Amino acid sequence: MKRMKRILTCMVLVLLVLVPLFAQPTVEQQNVVASVITFTDDLGRTVQLPSKIDRMLPSGTLAQYVLFPLCPDKMIGVGVNWSDSAKGIIADKYLNLPMVGQIYGSKASFNLEQVLKLDPQVVIDVGERKSGMSENLDKLQQQLGIPIIHIDATNATMDKAYARLGNLLGCPEEGKLLGDYCRTVLERTKAIVGSTPVQGIYVLGAKGVNVLAKGSYQSESVDILMDNLAVLENPSSKGTGNEVDMERILSWNPQYVIFSHDAQDVYAHAATDSLWSQVDAIKDGHFYLAPNTPQDWLGNPPSVNRFLGLVWAAKMLYPQAATYDLYEEIAKYFKLFYHATVSKDQIQAIIQK
Repeated sequence: MKRMKRILTCMVLVLLVLVPLFAQPTVEQQNVVASVITFTDDLGRTVQLPSKIDRMLPSGTLAQYVLFPLCPDKMIGVGVNWSDSAKGIIADKYLNLPMVGQIYGSKASFNLEQVLKLDPQVVIDVGERKSGMSENLDKLQQQLGIPIIHIDATNATMDKAYARLGNLLGCPEEGKLLGDYCRTVLERTKAIVGSTPVQGIYVLGAKGVNVLAKGSYQSESVDILMDNLAVLENPSSKGTGNEVDMERILSWNPQYVIFSHDAQDVYAHAATDSLWSQVDAIKDGHFYLAPNTPQDWLGNPPSVNRFLGLVWAAKMLYPQAATYDLYEEIAKYFKLFYHATVSKDQIQAIIQK
């Protein structure tokens, strides 16, 4: 009996040693498990991604401007070339990144050959959901053999977008910092505007007769800043907005007008123009030219640049309520979102262009 107990005891001990060995994944299996994660994007698509991402591409302009502040050294290409005005602000090594184009938009030009050459670990789309997007991204992902994900981002959800992106790209602290900034600016702007916003419109285009219609994705910031009089039946989601005419603008008779930089000639001559000079905003001197260095501060693209527009425009439209130092706020934005240090003189030059 004692001999049998000893045998059974030995067998139990052997099993206790062997079972963990059989259950334990090999080193190779452990590496595979650790190197891949399952990620569900904001379209509900399930995508396999590397757990550590060092090389990524934006899907286009909007995504580029969201991702650049977060992790510029992981961006191996751009959706659109930076404007000439970015020189001296954006570091040269980022200005010279390869251009891959954009998946969506009127200027869709995604260069599949260039993308494959750069070999990113993931392509990230950020912004507005579009009809058929899940199917389109699935098809493109299959073509490339490279995972593609979409993250929703509006003014109201930009903080959540940065939190998700920061965690995904291994920079959660940066994501939180940028998200907190966006949420703070948004909440502060709403408090400044209050319950009685000024009535106005945002004008763009060389002829100055295009507007960002109320309720469109493009007009999010404009709708926060003012009672947007450009109420149209079919608001355009394009960066060019909706084309109207001077008769419509005169019928709205806005108290305030903000001109996009591509309408600067119209802005420059508004006070002496036979039609524009009839508008109350022009008569009272309540019209402004939105800065556009290194891109438009308030309009196209509808990306994080519009938070800088909120800072600037709130000060223009509500100078008594917006008690912050405009130059300090602009310098803070440039530091966070462009990784650039700008002086008060530089800011003055940008605003006065």
